[in-house]
Amino acid sequence: MSVSQVIGNPTDNYWLYDPASDTFDLSRGSKSDSLITLETTTQKTWLDPASTVLLLIDLQNFFLHPAVRPRKTDMPSPAEAATEALLRVGIPAARRHGIRIIWLCWGLTEQDLSQMPPAIFRTFGCFQDGRPAVGHATDPSKSKTPTPSLPDMRRVKDPALYKGLGTELGPVALSDQETVPGGAVLMRGSWNATLFDPFHQEYERSQDRSTSTATDLRLKPDVLFHKNRMSGLWGAGSELETFLQREGITTLLFGGVNTDQCVGSTLTDAFSKGYDCILLRDGVGTGTPYGASTVWEYNSMNCWGFVTTCDALADASVEAH
Repeated sequence: MSVSQVIGNPTDNYWLYDPASDTFDLSRGSKSDSLITLETTTQKTWLDPASTVLLLIDLQNFFLHPAVRPRKTDMPSPAEAATEALLRVGIPAARRHGIRIIWLCWGLTEQDLSQMPPAIFRTFGCFQDGRPAVGHATDPSKSKTPTPSLPDMRRVKDPALYKGLGTELGPVALSDQETVPGGAVLMRGSWNATLFDPFHQEYERSQDRSTSTATDLRLKPDVLFHKNRMSGLWGAGSELETFLQREGITTLLFGGVNTDQCVGSTLTDAFSKGYDCILLRDGVGTGTPYGASTVWEYNSMNCWGFVTTCDALADASVEAH
């Protein structure tokens, strides 16, 4: 019989590794009889659903709704593929295992805007060929030739969408019969910052305690937190971090968009703060080229934590340990 190795501080934050089964026990000594065995791309993991959450990031109209993100090819975009996997498999699997769901979304206030760094304004603005979409125009004759980069490395943004944080998006046609005010870009309470409808319905159902899903005694209602940076765990004492600490959450399953931006930023901050990070490979998506998804998968499985899939979560078994 092999002896488990303690990884970390045995009186505070630790894992147990069993060499015989090549398994990491992430439950931190939990005596629960509901631990689940989750296969990952490296080792098996044992999770306690009571101390685990499914953290779903930026699944909002601004990033997902076809009215502002029309499909460009016959193939689903990475974001559409992630949406399908989460709705069909990932979210139902989490609920079935008693894993609580947290929605983490951009939701800015005027105070957030007043403290926003210029780099983030640039990210959501359209500054191309010396002509910014918002703010004061610059003189194109004074523009310098950019330093050469790989072909197509420079991103070309849609100026109708990337108008700048806090700038009115204007009317959005949902169909020939329905138009809605898009609202100010990623401002709290606006249409564009609201959860994409299929996810909004999931959230709303969790709040209704009369539904069969919500009345499962293991399940608590979903929680939604707003963030004002790409990471929802940057700095100290964010609402999300305070909640995780209060609820005794130690393991985070990651889904959402974009893999290498808001999902990745939150994941690496969580890793640095001592949380267990498990990336749902098919539950995240990004349009970034040059193998961005592969790089994030590689680092997630070899450095920051583990990688698994929505199907693996659905297949996770409850076993006595």
